[in-house]
Amino acid sequence: MILIFPKVCAIVLLSVALRCEAQATVSTGTSAGVEPAPHAYPSDTIQPIPVVRPLASALASRKRSYTLAVPGTGAWVDAGFAVSPDDHLAFSATGSLTLADQRRTGPVGAARGWKDLLRGFPLAEANTGALIGTIGNSEAAVPFAIGESLSEDAPASGELFLAANVSDTLAGTGRYTVTLNLSKTVAVAPAAPPFDLRQASLPALFAAIPRRVADASNDPGDVVNFALLGTEAQVKKAFTAAGWVEVDKTTDAAVVHGLIATLSKKAYLEMPMSTLYLFGRPQDLSYARGDPLAVALVRHHLRLWNSGEAVAGRTLWVGSATHDNGLERDQRDNGITHHIDPQIDQERDFIKDSFTAAGALDAGAYVTPADAVHQGATATGGSFRTDGRVVVLVLR
Repeated sequence: MILIFPKVCAIVLLSVALRCEAQATVSTGTSAGVEPAPHAYPSDTIQPIPVVRPLASALASRKRSYTLAVPGTGAWVDAGFAVSPDDHLAFSATGSLTLADQRRTGPVGAARGWKDLLRGFPLAEANTGALIGTIGNSEAAVPFAIGESLSEDAPASGELFLAANVSDTLAGTGRYTVTLNLSKTVAVAPAAPPFDLRQASLPALFAAIPRRVADASNDPGDVVNFALLGTEAQVKKAFTAAGWVEVDKTTDAAVVHGLIATLSKKAYLEMPMSTLYLFGRPQDLSYARGDPLAVALVRHHLRLWNSGEAVAGRTLWVGSATHDNGLERDQRDNGITHHIDPQIDQERDFIKDSFTAAGALDAGAYVTPADAVHQGATATGGSFRTDGRVVVLVLR
């Protein structure tokens, strides 16, 4: 049971996580030690985000069936063609691998062992050595399990990649032979045209929404930098598809959840975050995405509120997102706190990219509010910079 210890240590770090989550920003103007802000966009503007799809000619030139070899090294194999949501994918796989620890496995993979809890896998939820795939090769893309067979519609557009689900220390020998048959999806009623966000009064709507969230003392905190349009069910479905997890609400729940996950030889990613406030109330939803071995220190995370407003009948949710990327000294009391990546626009865009990779978006646009925030300093001594835009995403 000694191998449980690293996971328990991660749970102990909750106190650090909760403390740093509560840090507040105290300046919105230029201050000493704060680098210049990114390019500022004109106020009250809307910039549609184009939906990128494979060229029709590239899709038309594909074959109906492909055979691919996937080695046991863990290297991603480029299938050499793109897929789109109009495609139905039927995978079948054979072959075997011998992993570095001498375990033998087929495409379904081997059940996780205690030592696997200390290894980083491309897909934490899949068996060790299982055949997996991903559409697109960006950091935001989410791998999916294939195993011996899988038949489903492509969720998004992009290049297809396949790999064995192994860590660097488990890279093995052998290979899987994968056959993929492409066909058209079953015909459904034509989808409604994407909602044109340029027709919505978004700048005026955001003028009534606070630019910053606050802590329990009402000190201004993170910037509101993203918004979603959809039902609560659509919001939760999109985050799940894009690889995010809804975090535990309390430290006590986290300890129990973390221990149960460890004893079940599963990754624990649902470490809670502190409560912040917008519209005078705590966040309605909290999500995170990170690597199981680093989640106590490094992770993508966000908070989300139902604004009570609607755009063309769609509920408007607004939120703040930042990226923890390590620890630093708290300049107030020389304690230890999380370091927040000052380039917060990257986290805003990571949400957009992860939803795009998951095929969860119908449309999107950047909106620049009239009172856009561009830079500031945190109460712990860190800083942040932003171009001031809010990304608005219409969910499928």
